[in-house]
Parts: sequence; structure tokens; C-alpha cells
Amino acid sequence: MFRKKKPRARFFSLHPGVHTLHPITKASDLDRDWVKTEREDYKDRLSKCPFNKFVNGEQHFPNSIGRCPAINSIMRTGYIVYAPADFKVHTNGDRHTILFTTTPFAPPSSDYVVLHETDVTKWLMDSSKDNTIDQVVKINTPWRVQADDDVVFLQTKVPFVNETRFTAISGVLDPRTAYEVNVQLFWHVMEGDVTVKAGTPLCCYVPMSRRMLEDLDMSIDVATPTDYRLEEEFVFTAYNQFPENVNVSQRQIKTNKILRKYWNE
Repeated sequence: MFRKKKPRARFFSLHPGVHTLHPITKASDLDRDWVKTEREDYKDRLSKCPFNKFVNGEQHFPNSIGRCPAINSIMRTGYIVYAPADFKVHTNGDRHTILFTTTPFAPPSSDYVVLHETDVTKWLMDSSKDNTIDQVVKINTPWRVQADDDVVFLQTKVPFVNETRFTAISGVLDPRTAYEVNVQLFWHVMEGDVTVKAGTPLCCYVPMSRRMLEDLDMSIDVATPTDYRLEEEFVFTAYNQFPENVNVSQRQIKTNKILRKYWNE
């Protein structure tokens, strides 16, 4: 009779121009140039005779990373935060010196691009990596977030966008204790001048349930005979149809049916 109330969250920008030109978007709305190219490549390989490759007497079909359920799911999960304005980063090769040039744009409460104190963040740095500046870059955005008590956000890098200049640092944004949306970055360009343009994806925020983080009933076991039957049926769903006859959504429906059957048991 009564529908369960959806969890609520709200991002809002203290700068109206950012909301208009570079709004936070669903991850599923982010265009990745390689996706279309990969699909065309897969169709081309599939159009060739699918029976022309045998290994040890077994037929093998062309694989497609674009048809991988895990890849598709992660690219559709969460919300993308973009750079609200241009900024330039200068490094000189000493692994420590890093300077910024920004436009006149600035968030209301602080500078747009700053460095975290080295004494605080040095514990996060992997000294074995020679492609990362030993300071953390912080992007102060004009975005703020509000959410229901059970909602928190996992901050991650934006997956599969071929971004090599920086990596967003993982963390949890808890709207119950902090509501500023500021993005921390590992910087990978050791020497040179780099411009990050307004609208560049910076990080992804994935909403999660606080209750699941704090109070999940988790068990870790040795596989049972029932688990082995699940494995056999799961493998069967992956190979009982030609790849051109089933898309990602159809495959997920099949596997979900098997997984739910055994989970309910």
C-alpha cells in the first residue's frame, strides 16, 4: 500500500554559472570516445566467420570489453564532478615543486586550487612510485551536498576516461559531518605546464548506505555443494548462446535469475 521512500540527496552550487555550464551529472551521461570505437571494432570482428578460431578443439568467440557487465555497471554508477574553471599546473621535475595559475573564478570561501599540507598528507604517498608529485592537489569547488542520514558518498576516480595527468584520491564524503565538495588529486605530470580545462571530469561520487557500511551481516566460508551447482549454472548462462544473439542487458537478466535462485535458497 505504501511505497518505500527513496533516499534523498541534493547537490547545489554557490556559483550559478557552474550549475549552468558544468553541472554534476549522472555517470551514465558521461561520453567516453573509446566506447563507440570499441563497439565498431567488436562488430567488425564478429562479422567475420565466428567459426574460424578453434583452440584445443573448442570454439572461441570474439570478446568485447564493452559487453562486460562489470565495466558497463561501473561506468553507469555514481555522479561526476567536473572542473568548474580552467587551471594550470607547473612542475619542474623535482617531485615537490608545484605551482598553479587560475582564472579570476574562485569559490566563495577559499582559493580554487591549493595544496594540502605535506606533513599531513605524506602518509598517503607511495614513495616507490616515481610518477607522482609528493604533494596532494586540492580543488575547492562551489558545490555543496545535503543528504538523508543514511546516505554517504564514496569518492573515486572517474573510471575508464584515459586520464593520466591526475588521479582522484579515494575517500568517503559524509554529508552528516561535512558538506563541501572538494576533490583531492594525486598529480602525475612530473615536469611541465599542464592546463586542465573547465568541464574536465575530476572524480565520481557513488552514493551508499551508511547502515551497510557500519552494520552488514557478512560471512566468509568454504564453498558448499550448492555453491558448486551455482557455479555450473552460472558458467552455462555465459556460453549457451552465440554472442551476437544476446546483449549485455539480456545476459544480466539470465545471470541474475540464477544468482537470485541460489541466494534465496
